Amino acid sequence: MNIKRKFIISNIVMLVAPILLIGVVTVVFLALFIVTYPALSTNEISQIDLLHPKTLIESIGSFLEKNPDAVRYVCLWLFLDILIITGVVTGITTLLSKSILRPIKELIRAAQNIKDGNLDFEVMRAPDAEIDELCRVFDEMRRRLKESKRVQEEHIKERKMLIANISHDLKTPITSIKGYIEGIRDGVADTPEKMNRYLETIYKKANAIDEMINSLSIYSEFSKLKFDFELGDFNEFVLNIVDEHRIDLEKNNMRLETNISEKPAIVKIDYEKMRRVFANLIDNAIKYKDGTEGYLCVCTEIARGGVFAKLSDSGIGIGEGEIEKVFEAFYRADPSRNSGIGGSGLGLGIAKQIVEAHGGRIWLKSGENRGTMAVLYLPLRGDVEHE
Repeated sequence: MNIKRKFIISNIVMLVAPILLIGVVTVVFLALFIVTYPALSTNEISQIDLLHPKTLIESIGSFLEKNPDAVRYVCLWLFLDILIITGVVTGITTLLSKSILRPIKELIRAAQNIKDGNLDFEVMRAPDAEIDELCRVFDEMRRRLKESKRVQEEHIKERKMLIANISHDLKTPITSIKGYIEGIRDGVADTPEKMNRYLETIYKKANAIDEMINSLSIYSEFSKLKFDFELGDFNEFVLNIVDEHRIDLEKNNMRLETNISEKPAIVKIDYEKMRRVFANLIDNAIKYKDGTEGYLCVCTEIARGGVFAKLSDSGIGIGEGEIEKVFEAFYRADPSRNSGIGGSGLGLGIAKQIVEAHGGRIWLKSGENRGTMAVLYLPLRGDVEHE
């Protein structure tokens, strides 16, 4: 019920209720009055004459002079009439004000909670339509503020993790670079072979720092990142990517097996961005290999309206409680097991966003000391015929 209708009904009740109650009280008093003071028959004044106001007033005055006790009945009747009017008006006004003020007080309490930073409450609904809508909007505002606060806290947490990870990951290669440069300055690299080895190490460490900065730049500007999509054969793309990394895998004692489908799988793809995804997955297989030798199998399959790419390795694996977290920004699984492995923890987070921007999905299957399988799915283009 809206407030306007409630006021109209309240006004009607405040008008009708006193009239009805006063009518009942008047009937009762007239009955008592007639019983207590029987009408005196008189021939001096007819009933028609009593209809004249002046005659009626004079008759009542004459009657009260002869029966002074009747004044008490009249006063009591007037008192009860005033009491009825006052009680009805006060009662209805009180009920009306309470029904309106209760939700307003609730909103004041809610506003105080928000001012104090407490968002873990719920604004109660109100019986009045207008105030109920206000309560609903206010509670929606509270929920959005709570969600905004949660997102802000996550961003603060991510920034803290970013600073911690970058500080750690930059310190290691920089310390190494400084050590090798000091060795060169002190004449430790006294042969051309040793000098080349020192310079090659410095170059690799500088590349690692550059790659880390690039990852940070991509992650921070991902929402503004532009994709250059085109139609292409995903299987051919995977085959080329594997060939590009074949030498790196061999250098790191990684045995490679492939099972790439020969059927064309036409998808919408940004080759540069997707190349980064596969580079990250292959690099992880190398970094997290178990022991001095490793194994990587890359295969593709066309099924369920899309194409699947599976990269299986024989690495140290990921625990069940961490397998979903590895796609979060700056997360690296179980630092105690891979403390010597570099990286910002952004690789898989960036890969996930790139794959989802292609309309696909990426997930991992793994277990501790059981290797890891990365599964990537992209939908086939529906307007392209596949054999």
